[in-house]
Amino acid sequence: MSEQQSSRRKFLKILGLTGAASMVGPNALASFNEPSEILKLNKEQQEFMIRYGKWMDEFLEVTRIKKKDPYNSENNKKMIALTEKVQKMKPELTEFLKDETFSIIYMASIKRVRDEI
Repeated sequence: MSEQQSSRRKFLKILGLTGAASMVGPNALASFNEPSEILKLNKEQQEFMIRYGKWMDEFLEVTRIKKKDPYNSENNKKMIALTEKVQKMKPELTEFLKDETFSIIYMASIKRVRDEI
């Protein structure tokens, strides 16, 4: 296994261990044990991941409520608003995904959402 693959596996393992704590606030990126990997993201990418992490947290909460109470109209309105919000992020996300490091971090973060849903 190449050193680059080994480094990626280690990084993805760390991402998995940090879980939800990795994307919840302005100091979120500081919680990773491999800051050199995170620091490879430019400032705009870091800011996007923080915004996207907050969106994921909101989305997970709305999803949990929907599972328990599918007819909660207030929660359904929040779900619609969150869907519209993420649609507005798509152009920026598409551009950032061209960067391999960003792509790895993004994929690890959406795995968290999939695992919780």
